[in-house]
Parts: sequence; structure tokens; C-alpha cells
Amino acid sequence: MRVLALMAPAAALAAGCSSGGDPVPPAAAISQQTPAPPTPAPSGGHAHSLPTKIQNDPSVRKNVVQTKCAAVPGGWGAKGTATNPGEKPVTYKIVVHFTTTKATALDFAQTLVKVPPGKTVHWSAKKEFPAEKQMLCPMPGISVVS
Repeated sequence: MRVLALMAPAAALAAGCSSGGDPVPPAAAISQQTPAPPTPAPSGGHAHSLPTKIQNDPSVRKNVVQTKCAAVPGGWGAKGTATNPGEKPVTYKIVVHFTTTKATALDFAQTLVKVPPGKTVHWSAKKEFPAEKQMLCPMPGISVVS
């Protein structure tokens, strides 16, 4: 009887069981597993259309502020303000990525915003795509265009 009582826990460990519900493979099996194939873009997503080169000028980031990141009809959008502390008109190019809360970029939008010297103006960028219930709006690119 005593031998059977010790064999049951050992068999459970050998089978890779855990209390979490998902089986955990033994360490030897982990090292022999092949990597999973890359995860495709979400169905209906536009991840393939994301820009690969984005202009970004850290010195002008302080002049562009995002004040809103929210759902819009059919997609997602961001809004904010852009300030021109200089003495000549400036045009900012603002690139906004729309990402899941786990940082997977689903789509993006960009806008050009002209700001007269010494002024602050509002900007917005939006895109229609199959968005999730909660999204983030990082701005990987803020630059001045000539």
C-alpha cells in the first residue's frame, strides 16, 4: 500500500501535471520543443501596412501632446495639441500607432499639423480598422517637415 501511495505523486510529476490546469512538460521536453511559428496579424488587421521607417525628432516631442486616445466610429483615434514656440510657422508630422494593451500594433494614422509662430493648435489622427475594446496610442514619430 505504501508503495502505491508514493507512486501516484511520482506518476503525476512524470506526466508533467501542475495545479494550474495546463500540463507543464518536463525540462528535457522543453529543450527539445521546436519554436512556435510566428503569430500572424489579427484577422482583418493591417499590421502588414505599418511603416517601417518613421521620422522622429526628440527635440520637438515636448511641443506635441496627446490628450485623448479613444474609439471612433469604425476604429480608433488620438487627439492632442501642438505648440510652436518659434518665430516662424512650423508643420509637425505626427505618427500614432494603435496598439492592443499588450503592445501589438494593429494599425496607424498620421497627420500634418501647421502651427503659426507662438501658437497652439489642436490635432487629430484616426483610422478605421477592427479595434479591440481597449487600445493604446503611442506616438513613435514626431518630426518637423519642411
